[in-house]
Amino acid sequence: MYYNFAVQIPSEKGKILTKAKGGSSYVLFQYGSDYKPDKKYAIPKRTIIGRVDPSDPTKMFPNEKFQQYFPEAMLPEELPETYRSCCLRIGPYVVIRYVLNEYKLPKLLGKWFPEDCGLFMDLLSYLIVDEDNAGQHYPDYAFCHPLFSDGMRIYSDSKVCRFFSSVTKEQTIGFLDDWNKRRDHKQRIYISYDSSNKNCNAGDIDLIEYGKAKDDKGIPIFNLALAFDKTNRVPLFYEEYPGSITDVSQFVHMVDKVTEYGYKKVGFILDRGYFSKDNIRYMEEGGYAFVIMVKGRKALVSSLVEENRGTFETERDHSIRAYHVYGKTVKARLYEDDTQDRYFHIYFSPSKHAAERERLELTLDRFKIYMDKHIGDVVTSSKACQEYFTLKYDK
Repeated sequence: MYYNFAVQIPSEKGKILTKAKGGSSYVLFQYGSDYKPDKKYAIPKRTIIGRVDPSDPTKMFPNEKFQQYFPEAMLPEELPETYRSCCLRIGPYVVIRYVLNEYKLPKLLGKWFPEDCGLFMDLLSYLIVDEDNAGQHYPDYAFCHPLFSDGMRIYSDSKVCRFFSSVTKEQTIGFLDDWNKRRDHKQRIYISYDSSNKNCNAGDIDLIEYGKAKDDKGIPIFNLALAFDKTNRVPLFYEEYPGSITDVSQFVHMVDKVTEYGYKKVGFILDRGYFSKDNIRYMEEGGYAFVIMVKGRKALVSSLVEENRGTFETERDHSIRAYHVYGKTVKARLYEDDTQDRYFHIYFSPSKHAAERERLELTLDRFKIYMDKHIGDVVTSSKACQEYFTLKYDK
């Protein structure tokens, strides 16, 4: 993508050349060379950094590669006023503006981002509407949408990059502090807390470390967690922490943060990744209620399921029609030295059971076809085959 403004063509001797193609001339930059020892010459490595301006051959329309190789070049922060579509898509703007005003966010954002509050809200809208976070695509979004910036100014992607780089930790923490001060701390709320990790090749960043990745590509990761008020359906805060830190160990810090924000009547809704004796005891010490998914392979869980199998799966009194499942609640101790009985909620899904049964039947059919083809042959069975069949070997 070529930007809609012209810059001076760089004058680095021996590294800049122009090449005509299809009625236009392009500016190429030589960023290196690949030496061939066998042929004793070097092959230059070049990339296009812009298209020559037909009205002024000393200037060009740059692309994103130009910023990569010439980061010190000054690019205009605002695009020309005439650079607007004759037809603006107003729908998303109306909805997002209503939500922002409903939660009084413009005033709060203006406190922490006084100079770029409008741009901040425009970028927020861009992320939601386009489901993209590439800064160089923002001008395309701004071209055909109403904007919150003063005078609906369209900022260049270089301005977007500088804005993100200028955001400080103090601004982020200050905004989250003010946002949570607005909440009703006397109301009982249930906080849903979950985290994920992302692969990252960005380079020298403190958060990027090797850890247990959900999508392991052999590269460093960082963790991102979100606390969400399920009662009022609003986000409360988020956390970033290094990739080597596990969810279980990070959970204690999240509980402390909830306390620091002044929430007292709180219950937690947690995924199985936070299941540990220490975490459960820590919530009890703080007087917090909790609902947590238990790891299914735990001995206690398996025994509870087996003890109650066949006692509720088809009983109408145990049907939960809103979710098309059957459920039963039983009391038991969670661990040997537990001080009180816990409530365990056991669920059975007929549709999931039918789907899993069908997958099992298809797997058995495939193995049977495979074995029928090898009757009389000497074969080595796979571990997967041994999971489904009892095999007998002739001596």
